[in-house]
Amino acid sequence: MVWVSEIGWDIRTSGDPIAGTDTRVTVEILRDNNLVILLNVEPGNTTRLDRGESTFYSWRFLGTNYAPDDSELGTITGGQGIPYGVEFPQNVVGHLKCRFRAWGDDLWIKDNVDGYVRYATERSVPGTIDSTVWVDDLNWTFIWSFPQDVPISTDPAEGFTTWTLNY
Repeated sequence: MVWVSEIGWDIRTSGDPIAGTDTRVTVEILRDNNLVILLNVEPGNTTRLDRGESTFYSWRFLGTNYAPDDSELGTITGGQGIPYGVEFPQNVVGHLKCRFRAWGDDLWIKDNVDGYVRYATERSVPGTIDSTVWVDDLNWTFIWSFPQDVPISTDPAEGFTTWTLNY
């Protein structure tokens, strides 16, 4: 079993002149084909990812326990810290998917995406009998590279509406 506290994507778009950059793109994070959370790839007032550019995006799962069994939400025993993140009982590979979705017809071509996760682990609190705290691993763990050029658009003549990364 592992806990993922953060997920990240290093996204590079195509430099192709026909590749637009104005379509809103979202990503659905899935665990065993169940939606964990839906996010905007470029939320709020962030800089748009233009043609031929590369940017690292990430999402932290803080303050919420995304346990597969809802009955576990918010429960603790003794001095155990409340876990945060997404629990993957059988590890990430084969169980994590990220589905990118285009919401407009301005063709968005992805040139490469590298997927990363940051794990959280439970640690004992020194000087206590049974208290624990959840801490992030210091480094990102590279999971998979998705190098194929994939166009996404709501226009079926230009590409697919969604593109799913299967880790």
